[in-house]
Amino acid sequence: MDVPVSRADLEAVSVELGTHDNPPDGLIVHVATATATGVHVTDVWASEAAFEKFRDDQLVPTMMKFMAEHNMPPGTAPHPQLEEAFDVVRGR
Repeated sequence: MDVPVSRADLEAVSVELGTHDNPPDGLIVHVATATATGVHVTDVWASEAAFEKFRDDQLVPTMMKFMAEHNMPPGTAPHPQLEEAFDVVRGR
């Protein structure tokens, strides 16, 4: 998903979520890269249900708090595009 925030903002949300020290159940990999308009986030999850639980219990509440603190209207929240991953290879 493309997120119209700075790298520093995304990293601040990650710190607030605590995902680096305690990754959510079902998360296989999280990658963020810079774009011309913010950041692009790609996550691979073990299941759509695992993502939805994280989204509903942690991500959305944390993002809404961040957006309120930065005077961003709720309509600017990114909407992830879900796709089935195939041929996933995990490194050692």
